[in-house]
Amino acid sequence: VEQTTAMDETLATVLSYLPPPSVSTTASPSSSSTASDDDDRINCLPDVLLRNIISRLPTKDAARTTILSSRWRSLWASTPLRLDDAGIVPTAVTAALNSHPGPVTSARLSSEHLAYQEPDVLDSWFASLAAKNVEELSVVNGSWPAECEWRPPPGLLGCASLRRLWLGLCQFPDISGLASAFPSLQELGIVHCSMQDRELHAVLPRCPELERLAFVLTQDYPRYIHIWSGSLQSLVVWRSMVREVHLDDAPNLERLLLEPIGGASTHVKIINAPRLKIFGYFDVGLHQLKIGPTDGIGMKVKPNAMVRTLRTLALKVQFGDEKQVKLVPLLLRCFPCLETLYIKSSPSESPTNVDVDFWDQVGHTECVTSHIKKFVFEAARGEDTELAFVKFVMERAQMLEVMR
Repeated sequence: VEQTTAMDETLATVLSYLPPPSVSTTASPSSSSTASDDDDRINCLPDVLLRNIISRLPTKDAARTTILSSRWRSLWASTPLRLDDAGIVPTAVTAALNSHPGPVTSARLSSEHLAYQEPDVLDSWFASLAAKNVEELSVVNGSWPAECEWRPPPGLLGCASLRRLWLGLCQFPDISGLASAFPSLQELGIVHCSMQDRELHAVLPRCPELERLAFVLTQDYPRYIHIWSGSLQSLVVWRSMVREVHLDDAPNLERLLLEPIGGASTHVKIINAPRLKIFGYFDVGLHQLKIGPTDGIGMKVKPNAMVRTLRTLALKVQFGDEKQVKLVPLLLRCFPCLETLYIKSSPSESPTNVDVDFWDQVGHTECVTSHIKKFVFEAARGEDTELAFVKFVMERAQMLEVMR
């Protein structure tokens, strides 16, 4: 029972990271005693409002409106399809795709039946979605972990019209079905999904408009995330076992969002990201940072190892670890124009005797003295080394406006 509960919780967690369903999962046609009067009032509404109502119904209820009259059949067919397989059998999915002429605004396939479908059925679904220009697609293996190695068919990658694609609890599709280009894809999310490095680096060059890329709860692959993209604006690596995150050529990237996972050491390298504004959480104990052509963060930070565009930085620090404490001022000097600083204090795994007078000896730190306006210190335990750092910021931050 405990194992089943844990699996259910994992599935619920994965689903929570996905874009929410585009249709209501609770709405249904009324069956009140005044239904005939309600029908008369509803039928008096203009088509544009009725299409709006249909678009908000669960897939099964939207399709059921076609039995009301020829007008409703026309309305359903002329309303862009928002497909969600929640609560419907696979044959109903097939029927909806076969009977609706398109276009398909969004499709969410997360049923527990998904991994057990015959390959030709799934092939027909994705072929239909591709033909009807699906714009948003979420595919989640609802039968996980019973079918933890399930891989969607290659035809999924033939949906060249996609603007948003999220995959969860599965293997990445065989890239033999990869479209020559995803000219409209703006968002790609990989949640608890294995995506080989070669698959990632085959997909990215085909996405000239990709703005948002997210890896959430990945465990084995990808291991190396190297970004060469002129369009990418946001990269999220959230609780994922990733060895390297390299911004090789990301001229429009503004946000690099990290959430460390215990024991996963990640090497972050910023080579070309001239618009980077937000970075964190950087775990001082787990992550390594390299900026530009330097060999890493040394005792003196050279001008070519600075990111002057960064405005918000979030750090995780064990203030009971002397090595980590001494790295903090070096990291701050890498971002001289910083305006917002978040610090999350973590319990020290192997506490050492950290000199509380260390911060009195730290030299000029440009971002602290001249730019920081907001300082947030989270999870403080009142240790002397924590208080010494807070004192350092308060005494030197001439532009500080908000502190909590």
